[in-house]
Amino acid sequence: MPNRHPPAGGVRTRMAHKARIIRGDSWGTQLQQALEASPLDVDSWMQQHTRLLKSDQHSRVGLLQLQHQSCYLKLYRPKSALQHCLFRLGRGRPVRSFDVARQLASSAVPLPRPLACLLVPEGMLLLTEGLCDALNLSELWRQQLVQVPDSQVLPCAGQTIAQLHRAGYAHGDCKWHNLLWANDKVYLIDLDGAAPAPVGGAEQARDLARFTLNAEELGVDAQLYERFLAAYLQGVGETRQVTIDRMMPILHKLRRRHLNKYGERGQHLL
Repeated sequence: MPNRHPPAGGVRTRMAHKARIIRGDSWGTQLQQALEASPLDVDSWMQQHTRLLKSDQHSRVGLLQLQHQSCYLKLYRPKSALQHCLFRLGRGRPVRSFDVARQLASSAVPLPRPLACLLVPEGMLLLTEGLCDALNLSELWRQQLVQVPDSQVLPCAGQTIAQLHRAGYAHGDCKWHNLLWANDKVYLIDLDGAAPAPVGGAEQARDLARFTLNAEELGVDAQLYERFLAAYLQGVGETRQVTIDRMMPILHKLRRRHLNKYGERGQHLL
């Protein structure tokens, strides 16, 4: 009968192909070794070793302790055969997100530092710096921590988005869930759709419109919103009227789309 037991080191050899480092040699090696030390697939490994923050059909996000530091770990599952091929080639949204984050970090835009990107059988993993006790702006609003008159959260959000735009980028999905409050700063997360954009162009105006729509749907007070807008305008050096004129056509479209999808929510701020 054939020998059914693998030769010495056989399991380790197979596991060595489980993950391939695409970005971030040092952190990538640490994550690769942690994965290879377990016989579990990545989904099960994350279930066991991370505090899951989000899980859906195409992604899973967890808080991981690695090298005694808190990190965010996101698994991207391919949504199509094309995306699967891009992942195999070491390309796609996770790699682009890593590269954009590294570029923006060099421009001092507040965001979790990108650490590593690994190819795994289930898709691709993106490892970024963790932010202790961070809450996104929607969670802060529900806890009424944004709503106090002297809160600096919304002005800080205006400053952060202004820094992003001054650096020549747009976020692409600038909703309140993608802005984290930590260490007295607002950090940008989920940079999958972030891309270079002309300063003052349509893509940046869409960031503002998306943020504004979220503020309207949450019922943000007009005075608090104006504090956000004033901080943003100061950061980019534009007038209020020019910025609003550029944003309003996009905001009208977003309002109509959300009205058809969700019904009437909140009140218009502009």
